[in-house]
Amino acid sequence: MLLNNQHNELRLLLTQIGTQSDKRITFKRVPTESIFPNPEGNPRRNIKQKDIDKLCDSIIACDGILVPLVVFPGPEKDTFFLLDGERRLTAAKKLGLKEVPVNILPKELAGAENLATMFTIHMARVPWNTMARAMALNQFLKMKPEFEKDRKALRHITAMSSYEINNAILVRMFPEELQLRAVYSDKPNGLEPSYLIELAKVIEAAEEMGISKTEDRSEVIRSFVSKIGNVVHDPYQLKDLRNILSNIPKKEADGIFKTLMKKPEQSISQYVLEYQNRVSGLRSIHVPRTKCSTKDALTTAKIQWQGLLLSLATLKDAKLSPSALREINNLLDQTASAVKELC
Repeated sequence: MLLNNQHNELRLLLTQIGTQSDKRITFKRVPTESIFPNPEGNPRRNIKQKDIDKLCDSIIACDGILVPLVVFPGPEKDTFFLLDGERRLTAAKKLGLKEVPVNILPKELAGAENLATMFTIHMARVPWNTMARAMALNQFLKMKPEFEKDRKALRHITAMSSYEINNAILVRMFPEELQLRAVYSDKPNGLEPSYLIELAKVIEAAEEMGISKTEDRSEVIRSFVSKIGNVVHDPYQLKDLRNILSNIPKKEADGIFKTLMKKPEQSISQYVLEYQNRVSGLRSIHVPRTKCSTKDALTTAKIQWQGLLLSLATLKDAKLSPSALREINNLLDQTASAVKELC
């Protein structure tokens, strides 16, 4: 039933594509060796051997390929370029199948039209890896840069959300070698795509704040990528770092960013903990009810007071609502009362 549903969805999509031409899509069986890789490459890129093995078992059990491949005419007679179905074609070759079922598009596809059609077809298929899809989108935008401003059309073509498109455009700051490590995330040297997405947001925030420069981007990328797997073990740590840099004074943010750049062994966790303590101090000022002469109590009060002052300095230029201002005034009143009690 699932295969039938996929086949029907694909036929519907192909019919919609075929209406753009005077000719119709044709179905036939063609020699396996007559199908060549797509000239624009396969955006999926990372095809796992275990998936091919499972597909081979399925083809044997079903006595053949049930969902036809999608091809378009090649430069020579009776040759074709593959548009959809690389895993099925790979499995067919592994099993030694002489022929495979195909849906043949009525015309040759090139460049941006080729990529756009692949996106359209895969709306109803197994989704691409996050980074593979990002690379395919950026490849499409190189050919059709005008679409970068027309996000509505881009969402329609790619079936990607605005959030996914923004992330895809952000990660093109990374060199291709690094992007490919995220495509092949299951390999020994692989990276989870979310690391690059969050790191791109950190770099973008740092450049907007003026604590990092575009011309230094390569060095920044090398420095932070070297931390992944060593002192950074979760993409959320990079997300936390961006939040910290955006919510503390610029001078302090600059110091933190430069320290992280210069010291490969410097973790982000320390700054996350310090910031959490600071925010906690802002939300709930608590000073131990002991004499000021008690060293521990005085140290605690000093740290919390400094945290409050720093947080207030951050808010100085912000446009706060009346309720937020009242909350800050209440905190100051509580602090003043607590200091009087201690002294």
